[in-house]
Amino acid sequence: MSPHDVSDVELVAQCLAGNGKAWDALLSRYERLIYFTALRAGAGADEAEDIFQSVCLIWLKELGRLRDPSRLGAWLVTTTRRECWGRWRSDLRRQDTAAVLLANQEPSNESADALAAQAQDARAVRQAVQQLPEPCRRLLWLLFFEPAHPSYAVIARELKVSSNSIGPMRARCLNRLREVLRDLGW
Repeated sequence: MSPHDVSDVELVAQCLAGNGKAWDALLSRYERLIYFTALRAGAGADEAEDIFQSVCLIWLKELGRLRDPSRLGAWLVTTTRRECWGRWRSDLRRQDTAAVLLANQEPSNESADALAAQAQDARAVRQAVQQLPEPCRRLLWLLFFEPAHPSYAVIARELKVSSNSIGPMRARCLNRLREVLRDLGW
């Protein structure tokens, strides 16, 4: 059984029983959610890394006290936001001008449950992309996951195809992705 097939509730129970691989599976499952929640809250990349580490320490400390491990994603979103806001309030006390601007930002209207559901959907899409054959897997990665957002010309050079073929190739690959997601129950 793959760690992807195990529920959060089961993984939390395994963590509490001392299974380090269960912790690794949970961390792998939620690391992007924590990091990108910090970024969405307004943290810079370096600050988001610090917040990620702090949230992981809080998570590890509070793991046995979670009321509902099935809502772990929502709990992590809320904890990450609170950690961000706590840091900014602390900065405010030091009269940091940048922190004053950040602290005056409105919090995201998205609920923690909605963000956790988005993370779960994103995880399913990443798993489905991994099941695609090459070059579809590489093409979709470059188009939708590559942080540098390469142009069609750059992607075409990397895949050794004509830049005019990227659009039709993308359409075929997205259709294959839909089929894989459908097969996975999405």
